[in-house]
Amino acid sequence: MGEIEMMPAANGTWVMVCPCGQAERRGGGVKAWRKFKATILPNQRYRVCCTACGLCIEQRLTYVATGSTRLPPS
Repeated sequence: MGEIEMMPAANGTWVMVCPCGQAERRGGGVKAWRKFKATILPNQRYRVCCTACGLCIEQRLTYVATGSTRLPPS
């Protein structure tokens, strides 16, 4: 099975997709995911879990664009 992918969209929103088919676009001003559980962990890491299939990933926080002031989704 693949990994959950989280990507910035061109319009400033975020898209999260799980290999099981679960997908969600988080619009501007929305603070939490509905179909995924995202948790900030110590040491600049985060965990994302799909609420449909239970798949979880842990990653290190990274910023997509150099100089970006946009924070990773929470």
